[in-house]
Amino acid sequence: MYLKTIKLIALIIILSVAEANAQSVTSSPYSRYGLGDIYNSGTGHEIAMGGTTAAESKPVCINTTNPACNTNLLSQCFLFDVGGDVKYTDISSASKSEKTCKATFKYLAGGFAAKPWWYFAFFMKPYSSMGYRSYSEESTDFDGQSYIYNNTYKGSGGLNKVAISTAFKFMKMFSVGFSGNVLFGSIERTQNSVMTRYGYTINEKTYPYSSQLYINDKRVMHGVQGDLGFRFEKSWRSSKDSLRDALRISLGAFVNGKTKLNARNEIFMDDYHQYYAYRYSSVTYYTAKSDTISNDTVSTAKVSLPKGFGIGASVEIAEQLTINADYRTQQWSDFALPDDASNTKLRNSQYYGFGMQYVREKYFTSKYYRQIIYRIGAYKEKTYLEINGQGIDNKGITFGLGFPIGWRLLLNANVQIGKRGTTEHNLYEEKYFMLHLNAIVRDTWFVKRKFQ
Repeated sequence: MYLKTIKLIALIIILSVAEANAQSVTSSPYSRYGLGDIYNSGTGHEIAMGGTTAAESKPVCINTTNPACNTNLLSQCFLFDVGGDVKYTDISSASKSEKTCKATFKYLAGGFAAKPWWYFAFFMKPYSSMGYRSYSEESTDFDGQSYIYNNTYKGSGGLNKVAISTAFKFMKMFSVGFSGNVLFGSIERTQNSVMTRYGYTINEKTYPYSSQLYINDKRVMHGVQGDLGFRFEKSWRSSKDSLRDALRISLGAFVNGKTKLNARNEIFMDDYHQYYAYRYSSVTYYTAKSDTISNDTVSTAKVSLPKGFGIGASVEIAEQLTINADYRTQQWSDFALPDDASNTKLRNSQYYGFGMQYVREKYFTSKYYRQIIYRIGAYKEKTYLEINGQGIDNKGITFGLGFPIGWRLLLNANVQIGKRGTTEHNLYEEKYFMLHLNAIVRDTWFVKRKFQ
């Protein structure tokens, strides 16, 4: 028992370090705005079911969205879930396209039943991610001369979310759960503008003049947040098979509390000039100047994360077919990042998800194919971005398979195919394919051994 605990703690620490360093897990130009790409999906099987997380509760699955959905975890068992993604993205505009592929650790979760009515869970996963690179060319006239600036914009970082939740079940039908979350991380934007021209003539020879402006804007944020979840469940036993439920209906709802993050804005600006060359005694000399305009903490402020809520329903028939439907929203129109140069106004986000799961025989049988779990889903999301007067929407389909390996291990392979944005209005369209893999391990704990 103690050896298992030590191994688990060591694994959590290792993966926590990996999570804290696996920040730039996106390559989307849309991650430039706000806090970057916001992660809404849950664990592996929920991803394969259209991201539906509000009402479903399974004995071998940890819910990281609605804490009240963890009240069906197996007793005297510890459940451990770890997952990762491989995402291929085709980003295109009206004139060009680019393909990217990124792999990342996605989440780590664990849970157990302390009592038949009292449950605990923990998880760590990304809350948002920023990772983009773009180029532009600008020209300006000054003192009768034309100057061309080549600009490079880059962004990286994101916020992590670490949470501990507890849930209570009473009257066999009602569940309530609470989650305490710690959000931490940083987002970093850089701009590198270079201007070069030939225009200084000395002794009938023209020499170049170049100027470079480098700006690094880093925002370090941290804070705490609370979530509250509710769930109602009603089941009817089968008259043909006393071990099965003929029908189970679940309704769920959760609220993400509004919170304020402590934010520290660090900025570094360097203005570098390479002046003209001149000759003296057959030797060429160059003059240069580098001015550090700023290298300091510009400001400290509070960043308000808006409240959100979600509702959903789940219907399970004969413990074989499960049908889920979700809706959730978050009030991003009230959000503002202090001193944000992009000055992008956000809108309230909305998410609609639908998913189904089928397993012919959930109990172990001699025929393995009857134990394979089949999942399919679809989703449509109104993201919090509105650029050039155009709302950025995201939609796609999902499907996946679950492969139980004995009693202790369940491997899930899930696929997500979707599209975000448009090439109209000088915007980008992203077509993506994501392969998500996760493993669920369960082990018997809390049992006093008669023999050591």
